[in-house]
Amino acid sequence: MSTRKGAGPQNRPQITEEELLRRQIAIAQSFKGLLQNEASVAAQTVAAFSELLDDCILDVAQEVHREARTGTLPPPYANRGRGRERETAASPAGSPSPGPSTRSAPIGSHPAPLPPKPGTKGPVDVFGQSHPPKATEIVSCKNCGRQVQAGSFAPHLEKCMGKGRAAARAASRRMQGQS
Repeated sequence: MSTRKGAGPQNRPQITEEELLRRQIAIAQSFKGLLQNEASVAAQTVAAFSELLDDCILDVAQEVHREARTGTLPPPYANRGRGRERETAASPAGSPSPGPSTRSAPIGSHPAPLPPKPGTKGPVDVFGQSHPPKATEIVSCKNCGRQVQAGSFAPHLEKCMGKGRAAARAASRRMQGQS
């Protein structure tokens, strides 16, 4: 079987542009009908794809926002949208602007954790801010009137009101002492 370069299109009947557009419109209308029926496989496929796409977009947006907020956004993207004047002012005259080869971290890798800010103790969150391990705000107990740190308020209240494990043990000791 030999094939000639010009043999294929000459044997087929010629389709006019109008007929081609009519076929495409018919396909689009049948697809629209499938999508209107929520139980159809096509509608469920489009809904699943849409949900996956939304999740991907949200993940990327959150990651870029975090990198921009923490200052770990790679250099080529760090100054975008802020004007060309800032980019040239930030780099000394004659030195090339940082390009993709001077990127701080490869694409897809997670940035290094931020160092704690000066004067902070303990672990830091994604924005480099530290939070005390125990709440140090002072609150007054409504039952006995004592001033207690907020982080120790729940255990104090258990003892103060006679509830909880320690109070139950003390009550059982008292019961054993009476009998």
